[in-house]
Amino acid sequence: MFVLSTPITTAQSPQQRRARYALLWLWLLSPAALAEQFQLKSPDGHIAISLETGAQLQYQLQVDGKTVLEPSPISLQFADGVQYGPAGTVQKHSRRSENQQVRPEVPVRTATIRDQYNELALEFDQPFVLRVRAYNEGIAWRFEGRKSAGKSSRAELTGETASFHFSAGTYSYFPFEKNFRTATQPSFTPVPAKSIDGAELGSLPALFVSNGVNLLLTETDLQDYPGLWLQGHGDGRIYGVHPKNLDLTKQNPQNPEQTGEFTNSIANVERARTFPWRIIGVARSDAELLNIQLSYLLAEPSRIGKPDWVKPGQIAWDWYNENNFKGVDFKAGINTATYQYYADFAARFGIENILIDDGWSTHDDVLTVLPNIDVQAVIKHAKAKGVAVQLWVPWTGLDKNMEAAMALYKKWGVAGLKIDFMNSDSQSMVNFYWRAAAMAAKYQLMVNFHGSYKPAGIHRTYPNVLTREGVKGLENHKWSDAITPTHNLHLPFIRMIAGPMDYTPGAMRNAHRKDFNAVFSRPMSLGTRAHQLAMFVLYESPLQMLADTPTSYEAEPEIPTFISQIPTVWDNFRVLHASIGEYLVLARQRGNSWYIGGMTNEQARTLPIKLDFLSAGSYQLQLMKDGINADRHAEDYKLEKRLVKAGESLEIPMVGGGGFAAILTPL
Repeated sequence: MFVLSTPITTAQSPQQRRARYALLWLWLLSPAALAEQFQLKSPDGHIAISLETGAQLQYQLQVDGKTVLEPSPISLQFADGVQYGPAGTVQKHSRRSENQQVRPEVPVRTATIRDQYNELALEFDQPFVLRVRAYNEGIAWRFEGRKSAGKSSRAELTGETASFHFSAGTYSYFPFEKNFRTATQPSFTPVPAKSIDGAELGSLPALFVSNGVNLLLTETDLQDYPGLWLQGHGDGRIYGVHPKNLDLTKQNPQNPEQTGEFTNSIANVERARTFPWRIIGVARSDAELLNIQLSYLLAEPSRIGKPDWVKPGQIAWDWYNENNFKGVDFKAGINTATYQYYADFAARFGIENILIDDGWSTHDDVLTVLPNIDVQAVIKHAKAKGVAVQLWVPWTGLDKNMEAAMALYKKWGVAGLKIDFMNSDSQSMVNFYWRAAAMAAKYQLMVNFHGSYKPAGIHRTYPNVLTREGVKGLENHKWSDAITPTHNLHLPFIRMIAGPMDYTPGAMRNAHRKDFNAVFSRPMSLGTRAHQLAMFVLYESPLQMLADTPTSYEAEPEIPTFISQIPTVWDNFRVLHASIGEYLVLARQRGNSWYIGGMTNEQARTLPIKLDFLSAGSYQLQLMKDGINADRHAEDYKLEKRLVKAGESLEIPMVGGGGFAAILTPL
């Protein structure tokens, strides 16, 4: 409130009155006087975002009456001087609410998602609208530009202010990255938010814990725009940064497999458009993090309707295990006999796909098959067995002749592509993803992006994009000991909340820390065999890899028989026990059957499991659990089969680094 130190009265001289009126008018025209405040609450009333306009456009976030984010500025800036946010005045505002059920074409976590929110749209005198939504699971905002009189429709973006000023005492599971040229495979390191400064760089998603509330930062509907990354001021204030754009026509001298050099520009964008959503997921408990599906809900709906040719399922994979077969009568490698054997293995165990990874072509020419393998003969052989074939391709070779390549693959009978080595979310590389997804949809090819950034909405817009990497997964065991059981229990609470992740589970050589060695050609995993099996239930990926060799699985046929019964898409789920980095026990439903996965970190534990989520009746239980000697020999497991009834309780011991997986089929 503005208060004059002395009232304006007729006793004052005309000069005094004019001076005081002038002062009053100057204040009334100032940004402070023009500032307005708006508030938006979640449907349940527990989450409140407050917005203030004026000198800055900023927001503040409260959860259950506790401030978790202090006033934090947001804006967009363009090279021609246009700004969205600072010194703006709201011309009009509107509110609306929505409560509907969204049914994904590919149901990753649930067959339906409740889309319930309250929305506030602020239309400014500047050429933009700020749209804010509040869900029971978090909040999101985005800028929507309008055409500006006398300004070009396209403009160079010079910066985006996306600030997150966390309350004192906040800590983070921060995804540290070395630079913007990365496959986005971070570990999540617990650190105080105030320790993150401008020398640090983090990718999304990232998790912060403020006033006891989990806040998951990510983005979605990322189109024709660079990805958002995080840095800090060293005091708990985190801010967004973007990679410079890549000139994809130039070679990267550091890595011949990657083209592109960074330019001096962040992005050149159409101004009259919707910009990506900035998401803050909210969860009061670790278990509630799995309720957050905002990355999917806020993405653009499908452009290809309900394609019946998109087939989620499992896929036998070669690159991790380097085709180290044993007991066969042919020389294993990247050749026709090896992949025909993969097809035979997949058919025997009901696995829907096989993948021919790197080596069937050169990286530069993905139209020509190398002499050592007859891809079409493999496809013909696999098709006769009811198995589909997918191909690995580097993005560099694919982008040169994208339509010709995809038309050729479709003619051969290829079902899907694993596209690799992008290692960037610059604007130009983001646009490659959308070109590839659209072209693949045209030729009815499924897509798995590797060397990729996190999911950011494209899997809703193009449901043929089934999964992607962007995760520090199993393959890192080939050269590192960083894939610990603790890391494996960060992923479901952070990375997986953004969308499907191709971790590629299924290692058959398992070891505890004292026995582990990183062996590139014959890798082993940290943690037990049952820990690996649990991932097929816990980790979401509509295209789920089996990473080890067919002959390794065939030596223990109980393993592939069990794995192949586990779906890759789900109707519903129930979190039974959850603690970030420590343990997770999760029940998932598909049809009338339920599947339970449990993992623990390096600490042994037994968590009671009450089967009160089952419909009344009896069930056949198949349980893969740590064997009695699994604490010493990580490959020791036990398969147990028996009848159980709804409402019973199970106690399944897990050794350190252990786990279990269970299938419950109604009788």
